[in-house]
Amino acid sequence: MTEFEYLSVLISIIFGLGLTHILTGSISAIYARRVSEIHLVYTAFVLVILVLDWWVAFSWRNHPHWSFEAFLLLVFWSISNFVMAITLYPPSTSGSVEFDSHRGWFLWSFVLMSVFDVAQTAASGDLFHPWYYLPFVGHYNVLALLAIRFKQPWFQRAVAWWFLVSILFWALFVRRFLATDLGG
Repeated sequence: MTEFEYLSVLISIIFGLGLTHILTGSISAIYARRVSEIHLVYTAFVLVILVLDWWVAFSWRNHPHWSFEAFLLLVFWSISNFVMAITLYPPSTSGSVEFDSHRGWFLWSFVLMSVFDVAQTAASGDLFHPWYYLPFVGHYNVLALLAIRFKQPWFQRAVAWWFLVSILFWALFVRRFLATDLGG
């Protein structure tokens, strides 16, 4: 067993718990008929992020020199993904509380996860590869902070849908084709 295989077990468990929580929370909320369009769109967005970040964790498989600090960073990064899942469907609510009451917590946890995502990307040596990674993550943080501040339903809906559409475009097109074509 390699160091990566050994260390990735814990990271995989954390990502798996996040996915399990999202699936359980969303089914409970749908069953209780307490889910809004915006909540469902954010749910799809977080599902894509969890799967994408779990996949990104695999890019560490050829990391030449493992240290406790590198492992700790990856653990905190995966925990920040889990926290994002928890704030989307808080465990104490069991789907009985409207999303608007904890939307701010979710958006703040997303900003925190983005900070850890940038940190793990920097630690892997890919912070500026591709060059548009930082502006892409940065635009998410700006929109999340604006969505915390401005409560208008039209703005909340627009941000949620933009997050979902743009992460799907990033995951399925940019990472696969554009980054490769540009040497990324």
